[in-house]
Amino acid sequence: MKPMRSYLSPWIWAVYAVLLAISIPWYWPQEVGTIVLGMPLWAAVSVLGSATISVFTAWLFIKRWPEEDDDQA
Repeated sequence: MKPMRSYLSPWIWAVYAVLLAISIPWYWPQEVGTIVLGMPLWAAVSVLGSATISVFTAWLFIKRWPEEDDDQA
C-alpha cells in the first residue's frame, strides 16, 4: 500500500501565516499618511498581500494538486 502524500506541508502553512500577517494592517500606526495609487500605504500593502496570497494559492493548485494517477496504485 502506498503511503499518503501530504499536500499541505508545514512550509505551506508558514507561507500562508506570513502573507496573512502582512495582509492584515493591525500593526500600522495611525499617523502614516503616505498615499500610494490613491489609497493609504497600509491599504496598498494589504491589497498587494491579498493578491500575493491568491497567486500563491493558484501556484499550489497548479503544482501540487494530486493527479488522477496518484490515487491509483
